[in-house]
Amino acid sequence: MAEGQLRRAYDQAREVELLASIARVVLEAVDATSALSAAAKVMRRHCDFAVSHVLVPDVDGVLVTSDIWDVDDGHVEFLDRVMTATADEGFGPSSGLPGDMASSHVPEWFPDLRHAPSHLRQEAIPSGSYWAFPVIAGVDVTAVMEFFHPTPRGTDERLLRLAPSVGAQLGSAFEREWLFRRQEADRRHLEELVAARTQDIARIERRGREVEDVRAAFVAYLVHENARVARSLEAVSGTLHGEVKSAIEGIVRLADQLAGVVEGVDRRLIGRRELIGPSELLASVAGPFEKDARIVLTVAEDLTDGTKFDLSVPYVQRALSELIENAARHSGSEVVELSGRLDSGSFTVEVRDSGIGFTWPQNGLRPTGGGGLAQVARLASALGGSLEVRAAEPKGTIARLQVATRERGPAPWASRSTRVLLVDDNEVNRRLAGAMLDRIGLRADVVDGGEAALAALRSSAYGLVFMDVQMPGVDGREATRIWRRSTGFASPADIPIVALTAHVGKQEREECTEAGMNDYLSKPFGIEDLGAMAKRWLEPGQTGRSDAR
Repeated sequence: MAEGQLRRAYDQAREVELLASIARVVLEAVDATSALSAAAKVMRRHCDFAVSHVLVPDVDGVLVTSDIWDVDDGHVEFLDRVMTATADEGFGPSSGLPGDMASSHVPEWFPDLRHAPSHLRQEAIPSGSYWAFPVIAGVDVTAVMEFFHPTPRGTDERLLRLAPSVGAQLGSAFEREWLFRRQEADRRHLEELVAARTQDIARIERRGREVEDVRAAFVAYLVHENARVARSLEAVSGTLHGEVKSAIEGIVRLADQLAGVVEGVDRRLIGRRELIGPSELLASVAGPFEKDARIVLTVAEDLTDGTKFDLSVPYVQRALSELIENAARHSGSEVVELSGRLDSGSFTVEVRDSGIGFTWPQNGLRPTGGGGLAQVARLASALGGSLEVRAAEPKGTIARLQVATRERGPAPWASRSTRVLLVDDNEVNRRLAGAMLDRIGLRADVVDGGEAALAALRSSAYGLVFMDVQMPGVDGREATRIWRRSTGFASPADIPIVALTAHVGKQEREECTEAGMNDYLSKPFGIEDLGAMAKRWLEPGQTGRSDAR
C-alpha cells in the first residue's frame, strides 16, 4: 500500500512538472512556432518516445508536415522513415489518424499501429506505438502534435488526461500571436491615418496662410489706394466752391470712414500687435536654422537698451523664417548674417548669405507669383512695409524686410511698485486671493466691482490689476475699456490688467484682449499660479503674455 501511495505521489509530481514546463515554454516563447518546437521536445522526453513531430494546417485546412521534429539520439534511422512517410502526406478532416483527432478534438493513443484504423503511413511505419493530441486555440485546431516509437508501448492514461490541458496552453500561444498581429495591424493603420490627417492639416494650414496673406495684402493695398484718393480729393477741394466743394468733402469723409473700416479688418487679419525686443525677435527665428548654417545676429547699438517694438509678431516671424530658410537651406551658404536696425519708424531686418546668389527681375523690385519669397513680399505689404532682394558683392544675396512699427521703451510698469489692485464681486474669492497676495509679499487693495476699480485706479498708483471678468454692473471687460480709453491705451500711466475668469476659451480670450486686458488667469487658481503671474508682470524685464492657463 505504501508503495502504491509513493507511486501516485511520484506520478502527480511528474504531472505538475510537465504542466509547469509547458507553461514556462509558452510564456518564454517569442511566437507560436517556437512554443510548439520547445513543447515537442519536452513532451517527447516526458513520454519517452523516439520521435515527436508537429503537423500544421495549410490554407485549405489540411494537416501537412512542418519543420518541427525532435528525435532520441538512438533512433535517427527510424526518424528518416517517419519523415519520408510524412513528407508528401496530407490529412484532411477524418483522414488518417491526425485527421481523426483534428475532427474530434480528442487525443488518441495506439499501443500497436498494426491495429490502428486509418493508418495512412502503414507502408513506411507498419508497426510500433503512436499517440497524438490536437492544439486548440478557441475552437480551431492550429496543430497536431504526434509521437512515434518503433516498438509497441502501452497506453499512458495519465498523459491522455493531461494532453487537452497541454493543447490548450499551446493554443494560447497562437491566440497571443494573433492578438499581437491584430494590434500591430491596428497600430500601422492608425499611424497611416494620423500621417494622412497630419498631411491634410498641414495642407489646409498652408493653404489658409496663403489665402490669409493674399487677403492681408489686398487690404493693405485698399487702405493705401483709399488714402491716396482721399488726400487727392482733399487737395482739390481747396480750389472749389459751393455744391461741388460740399460733394467732394462728403466723398472725403466717406473715404476716411472706409479707411477706418478697412484698417479694422486689417487688424483682424494681421493679428494683434505685441511688444517684443529686436534681439528677442531675431533670436526666435534664427534658432530652428542653426543646424543648417551658422547664424550671426547683429542689432544696432541704439536698439539694445531695452527698446521694444509694437509688432504683429507671428507674421513678422513667418516672413523672416522664409528669408532665413532661403538663405540657410537653399543657397548653400555656410554663414547667414541677420541684422536689425530702426529706420524712421520702421524696423528693418537684413538677411545676407554668401551662397549661389539670387535676384528678382528688375533688381530690388517686389516679386510676383505664389512662391515663398512672393508670400513674404505680400506679408511685408500687409504689415505696412516692403521687401527687397538684391545681389551681394562679391557673391550671395541680401534680402531686406522693412515693417512699420511703433517704438516703445521698457514697459511702463517694469519699474512700478508691487502694489496690486484685486477686483472681484465674490467676497470669498476676494478673501482667498487677498490672502494669497499677502503671502507672496504683495500689498493689495481689494474692491468688489468695476466702478470701484475705476475709482481706485484714478486715486492710486498700482503696478498690477487682477480683474474678475463676470461682475454685475460694470463688468471686468467694460471697466478695462473705460480705463484704457481714459489713459490713451499706450500712455506711461498704463498698467497691466490680468483677467480672472473661469472661461478661457478662444472667444473669451479674444473679448478680453479686445477690451485691453493683458493676460488671463483661469479660476480656480492656486498661490503658485498667482505668484507666477504677478512675477511675470511686475518684475523688470518679465513683461509679456503668458501661456494659456
